Amino acid sequence: MLRKFKHAAAMAAGAIIIAMALTGCNASKEVLYMQKLTPEAIINQAPSKPVKVQPGDEIMVYVSSADPEIAGRLSLLSGSRRPEINMNYGGVTANNSSVILPYTVNKTGDINMPEIGTVHVAGLTRQEIAETVQGRIIAAHLVKDDSHNAVNVTVQFANLSFSTIGEIKNVGNYPITKDDLTLIEALSIAGDLTIYGRRDAVWVLREQPDGTRKAYKLDLRDTAFLESPAYFIQQNDIIYVEPNDVRAGQSTLNENTFKSIGFWTSLASLAITIATFAITLSR
Repeated sequence: MLRKFKHAAAMAAGAIIIAMALTGCNASKEVLYMQKLTPEAIINQAPSKPVKVQPGDEIMVYVSSADPEIAGRLSLLSGSRRPEINMNYGGVTANNSSVILPYTVNKTGDINMPEIGTVHVAGLTRQEIAETVQGRIIAAHLVKDDSHNAVNVTVQFANLSFSTIGEIKNVGNYPITKDDLTLIEALSIAGDLTIYGRRDAVWVLREQPDGTRKAYKLDLRDTAFLESPAYFIQQNDIIYVEPNDVRAGQSTLNENTFKSIGFWTSLASLAITIATFAITLSR
């Protein structure tokens, strides 16, 4: 009788181990990124998409030329020394702690600059804005030498950002400090997905010109997401990661699962089921 019981118990334990192994294999498939990726594979990617300025954005325009007075007025510089680009903050600061004040793009997509007046910037990239402002300065004969070498214009973002919510380690709002910010880079800035985040249900909600939002659903397990229009992050994008079934099931439990009554009840129920199964087989 004892031998039969041990045999039945061993069979039950073996079945549990096999089930756990199969569950583990399935779980790894849900967690891994770009699962079909192979060494030296050539992967298609969405075309580069630099951020284009929109109404409501703030940009900083730094103008340098041989005439420091003109350069200071056009740059909205609240100081007298040459500013330096500070990429860590996405802005421009001066050597003496003075700052360049941002230009705010109005509802019609314009900024109003001293000496050269209204400049339409909506729909333009940073480089295109810099070239436009440079051309306007030369056309207005604000510099003695009417050549592109006589004046230099640099444009930086001031308030552009994206947000992360859902199963992401560091939920929050993050500045966009460069062009061509990819989804992978944005997720890494936010600390990556949690172990409970669905790699096949990453949403990018993108603001449209009419005020609505367009939703893109991406599956990070497949390299096809690299070709999505949402691969390059734009200002005001919201990245949302859905929770997996495990996290969803925990929504009614305490944060510490091991302290919850439901966890221990389920564990006791499993133990009783195994014992009953073993006894039945031993008869």
